[in-house]
Amino acid sequence: MLSKGRSRLVKLQDPYSNSDDIRLAIDIGGTFTDLVAQSQAGEVFRFKVLTTPVLPAKGALNSVQRFLKGSKVDPKRVRVVVHATTLASNALLTGSLPKVALVTTEGFRDVLEIGRQNRPELYNLQFERLPPLVPRRNRFEVRERISYEGRVLEPIRATQVKKVAGVIRRLGTESVAICFLHSYANPKHERIAAKILRRVCPGIHVSVSSELIPEFREYERISTTVVNACLQPIVSRYLEALEAGLARLRIRAPLFVMQSNSGTLLSTQASREPSRIIESGPVAGAVASRVYGTEAKAREIISLDIGGTTAKAGVWSGNRFDATEEYEVGGGLHDVRRLVGSGYPVRFPYVDLVEVGIGGGSIASVDDAGVMHVGPESAGASPGPACYNLGGTRPTLTDANLVVGRLNPERLLGGELVIDAQLAEKSVREHVAKRMNSTVSVAAAGVLRIATANMAQALRAASVERGRDPRSMLLVAFGGAGPMHACELARQLEIRSVLVPPRAGLFSSLGLLLAEPLHDFVRTRLSHAQDANLPVLDRTFRGMEERGRALLEKEQVNKSDMVFERMFDMRYAGQSYELSVPVSREKATRSLLNRAIRSFHIIHHGQYGHSASTDTVELVNLRVYARGRARNRPAKAERKILRTAGTSHRRVFFDEGFVHNCPIYTRSAMGPGSKGAGPCIVEDYDSTLVIPPQARYVVDELGSFRISLS
Repeated sequence: MLSKGRSRLVKLQDPYSNSDDIRLAIDIGGTFTDLVAQSQAGEVFRFKVLTTPVLPAKGALNSVQRFLKGSKVDPKRVRVVVHATTLASNALLTGSLPKVALVTTEGFRDVLEIGRQNRPELYNLQFERLPPLVPRRNRFEVRERISYEGRVLEPIRATQVKKVAGVIRRLGTESVAICFLHSYANPKHERIAAKILRRVCPGIHVSVSSELIPEFREYERISTTVVNACLQPIVSRYLEALEAGLARLRIRAPLFVMQSNSGTLLSTQASREPSRIIESGPVAGAVASRVYGTEAKAREIISLDIGGTTAKAGVWSGNRFDATEEYEVGGGLHDVRRLVGSGYPVRFPYVDLVEVGIGGGSIASVDDAGVMHVGPESAGASPGPACYNLGGTRPTLTDANLVVGRLNPERLLGGELVIDAQLAEKSVREHVAKRMNSTVSVAAAGVLRIATANMAQALRAASVERGRDPRSMLLVAFGGAGPMHACELARQLEIRSVLVPPRAGLFSSLGLLLAEPLHDFVRTRLSHAQDANLPVLDRTFRGMEERGRALLEKEQVNKSDMVFERMFDMRYAGQSYELSVPVSREKATRSLLNRAIRSFHIIHHGQYGHSASTDTVELVNLRVYARGRARNRPAKAERKILRTAGTSHRRVFFDEGFVHNCPIYTRSAMGPGSKGAGPCIVEDYDSTLVIPPQARYVVDELGSFRISLS
């Protein structure tokens, strides 16, 4: 799909072969860029720098430079680099996209604009859809037709495609999407068109729908292919620049990128299929929460990631994350719920995270009616919270936490980030306290309470609103602000157990090191389940597994570590949505189909509260997940027990009120076996843990705080 070859080739080596080898992870967030490095022997390095929004690769390379300089590690020891970035989602949200063309079947030029004709807000007559990513003048039709069965009804004409390619070249188009009707059933015409376009327009990026997503539903397939085409020039240039920068730092390790499906893939594939990495950063933290939660013997986990801009929640249960194939990038939200039909559909599996616009940089304000609001507007990395003294003057959640004593009043990041408590107090006084006619402390406490209530919506939406009881779940809290608010949020949902892992503020980076290579494939094979063509099912499954095996081999995954999962997407006849049903890897038989049908009835009843065992069941898609089983585990913490003598104290606000002599501990001094009770504050390099009154904690062997709430 990508016509340009990559200029830099790196020989992959087994990253687990030498205990001296280092795996490096870089996560670019809205406020901070985080780096975590870990050797196979358990040696851990961590760095946090401010993100450079205009030049994101610069912030990533700055963190690597600091790591190499501060740790004095030989760059040759770095064997793998894993990266997560918000570049793709930011490009789509801001509209900073290259010129893109679409080539499609005659008569289908406007599918991209027509969409599903659904109204995201039923009673909002003023709602305006997002403009198409490809304007109509850049959408071209070609005479050709293939049936839904894959039969050629009208052959494609090469001369017409050449004429279209000539126009696209003269327009100066950087990227083109090719999406013909029913190409999922027969890709012949798309392949011919792609070959001509690459020859006539040398250097152009080409996204082919049958290679990217061979699945029915014309609008979603076109949208996914167009999104991919829009991102290809941006992401490929970015990854090439990042790899070149790493090479200048004498790091010759292969670069992997986090996907939205919870797995990693090589940067070469990410450049070809950038629509797979749109939500890469948030998903990495969920991966780490699953690993640490399962190490703590939890059966169900609800992850909570509170960063500088947003709070995100997700659920892990039954050996997999809650996932969705109905993701829309750039869409609107109603509270924490996505407005279906308001964004650009991307038809890939995504870990289903619920997001709310509340984070450490969320700005607090009071409207003309005297009502206080926190978020979704954020101070971001520039200018940042008022206390950072970087030009920001409006109060943020970070400033409020500083005013009420939860944050160190002088320094953060182990002393590297000097903050000004007086600037925080001034911003809260001027923008909140005066307008509310209250003291600064009361105003700051109000900011915290409103922020907590808003964050709780994300947890409820991820659990209660999906039929899950959060009270029996383990809440794993991370992100720079996650540990500060986790216990209060848990109490709101009656969650009794909270786990705050080590390096919580860098946890998404750590998740990159714990993630596994993962590739997902889909093929539409629409039929009544009982009438499915068994040899075709076998061939389709084997073909997808062979593609997955080839990709895993490129990533140096041993054959013994390759895991393949098969699924049927099934539905009742007449339904417009499907449910995925896991099936065994045995040869397709009528018995296998009957078992899948019975499983579908059970899954449907669990999802929607009813089933129809006498109704006809349709087989829609076949799916394969090809995974490389990870051999890296969390490092055990150094054993050292806290001695509380000499602990500092300060006045700190909790939900119950102010505690005037609250103990302040240093997390680095609290090894496995440390235990105690709240109220107290535990300060770490990258985050601050707030443990409220009547809560008890113990530090486990991985260095995680396990907190029990009454």
